Amino acid sequence: MTTSDTSATPPPSPAPLASGPSHSPSPAGSTAPPADRKVFDFAVRLAAAAGRRAAAGFFAEAGRNAARKTDGTEVTEVDTDVEAFVRGELAAAFPADAVHGEEGGPRPGTSGRRWIIDPVNGTKQFTEGDPSFAIYLAYEDEFGPAVGVIHVPVSRRTVAAGRGLGCWLLPGDVPDPAHGRRLRVGDRDVLTGARTRMHNPAGWPESLLTALHRRVFLTPSGGGVVDVVTGRADAWVIAGPAMGYEDCAPLPVIVAEAGGRVTDLAGAPVLAGDGSVLITNGLLHDAFLELVAESGGHAMRAVVVDAHPGWAAEGRCLTTELGALLEPSALRVEHIGSTAVPGLDAKPVFDLQVGVADLPEAARAFDAPLSGAGFTRSPYEHDHVPAGRTDDPERWTKRLWLRRGGPGPDVNLHVRRVGSPNERLALLFRDWFRAHPEAVPAYARFKRELAHRIPDIDAYSDIKNPVVDLVIEVAEAWASATGWRP
Repeated sequence: MTTSDTSATPPPSPAPLASGPSHSPSPAGSTAPPADRKVFDFAVRLAAAAGRRAAAGFFAEAGRNAARKTDGTEVTEVDTDVEAFVRGELAAAFPADAVHGEEGGPRPGTSGRRWIIDPVNGTKQFTEGDPSFAIYLAYEDEFGPAVGVIHVPVSRRTVAAGRGLGCWLLPGDVPDPAHGRRLRVGDRDVLTGARTRMHNPAGWPESLLTALHRRVFLTPSGGGVVDVVTGRADAWVIAGPAMGYEDCAPLPVIVAEAGGRVTDLAGAPVLAGDGSVLITNGLLHDAFLELVAESGGHAMRAVVVDAHPGWAAEGRCLTTELGALLEPSALRVEHIGSTAVPGLDAKPVFDLQVGVADLPEAARAFDAPLSGAGFTRSPYEHDHVPAGRTDDPERWTKRLWLRRGGPGPDVNLHVRRVGSPNERLALLFRDWFRAHPEAVPAYARFKRELAHRIPDIDAYSDIKNPVVDLVIEVAEAWASATGWRP
């Protein structure tokens, strides 16, 4: 394509925004300077150029054919093509900046600044011929979120915001960053009847769905954040399966510059939260948080997906990566759990086990490197002790780190003492199912039925534990008969 079709090269002399000042005060409480206007203009043009490529694939229909990734989500050739295009433009214009993309993962940089790409936000909609998919692009500088752009190619509209530059609606498939309409959230201050968009309601706990249904006017997701910042909705709620970082990266600056507020459903900053999202006009935010808390919270419903043939290879990559990251304290790293058993349906989360000599010492050594790899420490430090065991419960201790929403696949990282009963049990469970593939379909059916009937993931685990205990009884007999050792 020619430069006029795809290039997002910044203009030599950026013009001020129309219908407003060249910059506006940063959000309340922020001391960060306005974002670089030249970067803002570049981001708008780049997202729009990416959108034209995505739209061409969408209307060609052949580009909608999807494959399934190891996390259970879909990916198309258009996803990978658009991300490759955006990466190429960024490498040419900002070679020192880091990049993180949904499909290609992280590329390190040296500038202290980073771009985040979601090449087709709404891949499922894309594959089903629904034109509501969007291009998400975000830019972070040394002060935090600086620019956020959401471009909806088929409807030819862009919502873009820069820190201190305002939030703008820009029309057209080749939007001009200098000509748009300034956006502002609505001013509703009464929770009852508030127009509330909902995303992923099938994965919500029943208590949350019921509590919101009784107080607010719930409607399908629609335009999501765009609806809130344009005043067509008062709130947007995302619960259930956790959002990735790239799904959330443009939100803080877009919402703040439109006068709204965004957190997770527990009130934590959305980019450091649990993958849930609450966006409101600001006036209703605390009331929504209180309603969520009163409902019992938003514990995620268990989601079991079909087994993926790529899980084994992904597990090997993760064990190698974490083994190198955590040496020399990590004596061995194993891929465990359901994703380690061929053909077994599972939640799209990788369970990994690290064997160490000393748990407290390992915890001190692992905190920093794991934090840098996107993991957070869980307070949960004891494993379930199988029924009938008379072991001291202290022998079943562990340390647990979780990674949700990237970088990389979601992971539960269990750190256990080498030779401990809980380390051995995790390996026995995996190896018995690997040796008995005829038992895999029945266990998969049990998990799917349980996930369908049980409203949250904690209850799912509590009910599953006694079934695992029965499997272990059979597996112990097999281990004795075959001489199996971890």
